[in-house]
Amino acid sequence: MHKWEYKVFASHLDPAELVVLLDESGFEGWELITVVEVDDELPREVLEPASDGEEGELVPLQAFRYIFKRQIE
Repeated sequence: MHKWEYKVFASHLDPAELVVLLDESGFEGWELITVVEVDDELPREVLEPASDGEEGELVPLQAFRYIFKRQIE
């Protein structure tokens, strides 16, 4: 019987940065099995540290979860 391990990567990366992540994961033996679109809400100060937004204000942000697997040897 095959045994697998899984990892989930949460991303707000732009496509150029994402290509690097996918390449590195592939070289490490990880196979991308699915991508799930999610709506995250992050504090404005995380996205725009110098903003004049209200403290603790949440900003909706489209993000993705990349789910990988690789066989355990």
